[in-house]
Amino acid sequence: MRKQVLVPLVCALVFSCSGADRPDEAALAEFGAIRYSAGDDTARADRAFDDSSWATLETPGTIDIRGGDGNFWIRTTASVATTIPGDRIWLESGKIACAFDLYADGTYVGSRGSLPPRYYVRPQVDSVILIPATAFDDGVATLAFRCYYSGTEVAVPGFALVGEERADMVNHLMAFFVSTINTIIAVLCIFMGFYFAAGFAARPDDKASLFYALSLFLVAVYFIDMGSERIMLGGLLQRAVARVSLSWSMAFTLLFFVKYFDAKGYRAARIFAAADMAVFGAAFLFFAQDDAAINLLFNLSLAPIFGIIVVVAVIVAKAARSGKKDAATILLGLAIGLGFAIHDIVYQVLGAQPFAWLQGFTFFSLNLSVFIAMSLRSSTMRKELDEYTKAVSDQRDKLSNLLCEAERAADETLTVAKLLDGEIAAVSGAAQLSADGAEAIGASAEAQRKTLESASASIASLLSSIASVQTELETEASCIERTTRGTGMLIEGVSRVSEAIDGTAAFAASLDTLTGTGRAAMTRLAASMVRVRESSGEIRAVVEAVNEFADQTNLLAMNASIEAAHAGSAGKGFGVIAHEIKRLAQASAERSSRIGAIIGGIETAVGEGVEASSSVSDALASITEGAAQTSVRISEAATEAARQRESGEGILVDSRALAASAVKMMEEAAKESTLSGNASKGMRDLESSQGAVAESTAAIVDRNAELARRARSLESLAGRARKAADDLVAAMSR
Repeated sequence: MRKQVLVPLVCALVFSCSGADRPDEAALAEFGAIRYSAGDDTARADRAFDDSSWATLETPGTIDIRGGDGNFWIRTTASVATTIPGDRIWLESGKIACAFDLYADGTYVGSRGSLPPRYYVRPQVDSVILIPATAFDDGVATLAFRCYYSGTEVAVPGFALVGEERADMVNHLMAFFVSTINTIIAVLCIFMGFYFAAGFAARPDDKASLFYALSLFLVAVYFIDMGSERIMLGGLLQRAVARVSLSWSMAFTLLFFVKYFDAKGYRAARIFAAADMAVFGAAFLFFAQDDAAINLLFNLSLAPIFGIIVVVAVIVAKAARSGKKDAATILLGLAIGLGFAIHDIVYQVLGAQPFAWLQGFTFFSLNLSVFIAMSLRSSTMRKELDEYTKAVSDQRDKLSNLLCEAERAADETLTVAKLLDGEIAAVSGAAQLSADGAEAIGASAEAQRKTLESASASIASLLSSIASVQTELETEASCIERTTRGTGMLIEGVSRVSEAIDGTAAFAASLDTLTGTGRAAMTRLAASMVRVRESSGEIRAVVEAVNEFADQTNLLAMNASIEAAHAGSAGKGFGVIAHEIKRLAQASAERSSRIGAIIGGIETAVGEGVEASSSVSDALASITEGAAQTSVRISEAATEAARQRESGEGILVDSRALAASAVKMMEEAAKESTLSGNASKGMRDLESSQGAVAESTAAIVDRNAELARRARSLESLAGRARKAADDLVAAMSR
């Protein structure tokens, strides 16, 4: 049987691989360099646009759009050898991952998917777009693709210009396998899902039907996305929901098979299913707007899906070996489905695009086999139900005869039962009264015990409270004594601080006077120094004049020497020179006297400065002495203040302890009053409970006599009941 299944599958796989999607085989044109650039400028659609600076793409290849906003352009040229009038030419894009608008010779001619804001593209579908004949100029057309992709790398398989036959195959045959077949499978899954949901509604304990109904509904969502040509959720959200639905569907499929065949590990399967659904559900929804991330997550989700298929295969194989007939049917469907899955896995590994992905047939073959197996099981269960119904009918006839025989015994039993009811009611009443009396005695005894315990506890608490009050009184006396001593020390320290402060105040007054004297002396010293400075300036001017006089004298002396050398009649010049010398001597005398006066002024000013300095020194000395005294007094004041602070803190602590002790004494006094009241009340309750115990004891004695009489009556009725029971047993044995 395995060969009968595997041989057709291998042949179909080889045929599919030989007929893979290769648009270049039907190509009618040659393409120039394919260039691309990021951006969304619509001017790039123009035929004359210069794209020589763009990056070049070798197909098949990928375009890296990291760092951009997802928009990019692709430009190329397509040339045909001959153009036959009336022939129509299509551009086949292959299963390129992005959406685009196509411009031929600057004119929009068609789209693949939808650009933002309603971005959507079906990467599993090939596309063909008709190129108008007017777009070709001497057999050459300039093609510009305005593209968008929500990811990082766009896979570009390559472009081709194809004829009408190829376009018809893409638009009809391939569309049938990719869209129509998936839509049909989705509808069948929904139908079967309602079938299993109805089974669960009829038998709520049939969890297997619930799990498989959910699995079918979820996989139907995946196939609807695969086959739908419309966007129902918008953007990439529909694709993310479809991909996560497939993962969730397989998780429920695992739970179904574990429950259906009662396999081990149901708890582990539930944990795995919940974790798988939570992880991939959150991941798909988080990356719902990133096409590349969705594809990566889908590839990652295939690993647990494949693992689930392996586990399901093991479960079904074990069930088949154990002799379960419906397991063989499911195993056959699973084998066929694995064949289709291997087809897709081979293409996924080779990185090639098949004519059509067969994953839909994989799930449908499995679902169909499960549907058939469960239908067969339902048919078998219906047959077994018919046989059981017949057996029940036979037993019903026998039971009818038995009931007729038992009717007589039932009448007698009814009579005995009525009598027994009366006697039992009387016995029950007497027993209840005895029980009530016993409970009353027990309650009274318990009340007495609790009363004694309460009184004992109250007395003990009273003694403890008295001891606490005594301790608190001793604490209060000690605190009061410490408070008195601290208060005395505080008053004494305050007196000393007051005296120190008075001395400091007096010195502060004298210090102010001394400071004023020093300030005046310093003012006089400053004025004297100003006069000294002015006198020094005048001395400088006089010195300069003397210097000038000396120079002139030297010059005249030199002239006199020269005139003396001449002698003779020229001696008259000496008179002139002598006159000048005399005049200069007079000027020198005048200036010298002036210098003397200035020097006298300087000496006077300096004397005043010395005197002022002496006054300042005396004032500063007084200030220094007063500051020393002030420092000593302030030190004393600080010491006394510290002692006062310590005394105050001690008083504060003792006062707080005294207050707390007083509060505690009040509480203990209230507690003593309460305990005394409790003890008094306990004694009164003890007296009353003793009377209740005596009354209950007498009542119990009376009830016991009544119970003895009723017991004899019940013994007689019991004999009659035994006889009726023996008659009933005899009738049932016949």
